Amino acid sequence: MKIAIMCNGFSSKGFDRTELVDMLNEEGYEVYLGLINDGKINACYEKINTKLLFIDANRNNINPFVELKSLLNIKNKLKNEHIDSVIIYGVKNHISMILAAKIARVKKIICVVNGKGNLFILEGLKWTLVRAISFPMLKLAYSLADYICFQNNDDRKEFIDKGLVKNTSKIFLTGGSGVNLEKFPQMDFVNENSFLFLSRITESKGLKEYIQAAEIVKKKYPSAVFNVVGPLDNTVEESNLNKFLKKAEKDNIVVYHGETRNVQKYMANSRFFIYPSYYPEGIPRSALQALATGRPIITFNTPGCKETVKNGINGFVVEKKDIRALADKMIWMIEHKKEIEIMALESRKFAEEKFNVYKVNEKIINKLK
Repeated sequence: MKIAIMCNGFSSKGFDRTELVDMLNEEGYEVYLGLINDGKINACYEKINTKLLFIDANRNNINPFVELKSLLNIKNKLKNEHIDSVIIYGVKNHISMILAAKIARVKKIICVVNGKGNLFILEGLKWTLVRAISFPMLKLAYSLADYICFQNNDDRKEFIDKGLVKNTSKIFLTGGSGVNLEKFPQMDFVNENSFLFLSRITESKGLKEYIQAAEIVKKKYPSAVFNVVGPLDNTVEESNLNKFLKKAEKDNIVVYHGETRNVQKYMANSRFFIYPSYYPEGIPRSALQALATGRPIITFNTPGCKETVKNGINGFVVEKKDIRALADKMIWMIEHKKEIEIMALESRKFAEEKFNVYKVNEKIINKLK
């Protein structure tokens, strides 16, 4: 049996679903990666035990004629390789890839909603028109899929409420994409009060709120360290957010380390993990990594993010964009060392109970049988 995992780009810094590939290989599947060939080749993909299937598409496309061209290209690639099943990640891929798979007579189609993305939140006439076109197409695509996997209950409810998914028997839930508990073992605390923000640097990930809260905390605890790790988004390299980050560095509010593939290094050097995102996440991968390493978490009360925290048990959930509440919980963590040690153990326990990557992948693989 041939299966294709359909993802976004071929130039991304690394592939985060190696455990899924390994499990599929162990089950006897011949595994392909269906990747958008964006003209850049990252060597990491050559090390994965799969065959590569290049497709012509644009992950940010909103032109229906370009989308039709992509659909036909994907259909031809799937048909020529005689692909039996597909697992499709990303709402922006679902329309063209589900329709292409159906036309190519792929036997089993599983699509994963790993976050709603900008389609659901951006405002203005342009995005109102895009939704007017996209939502009926998504409804059609999901009617053709065999299963729709959601990573959090809020997304599941919204898709049902909007009528995008009619047949709820197709729906199943997973704990995000999961986390490898061996690659991310429980780590000892560092002695200093070191906070970590690790994410793609965009405004909706909450960097500005993190910095503003850090300013408040440092007035009371000047020695507290606020680290920022993650790539600058291409669309904001010269933006006000970038200037805001640079000024915060200059004022010794935060330390910016750039992007990394060595997440473990920064988790090991942190005491607390802060994820104040209001982007429509599935379940944020970096928060799951923080759970696994035993880091107390503070996050916003937003879909996906709040799934990683049992409020008051392994961290805190505060209301979206409430900078004062965010700062107050940071100060609480500094001042309650014994309670924090218990929270650290609860984070690891939560990761083991709900977010083990192998248990998450098992739920998807079981739908292929």
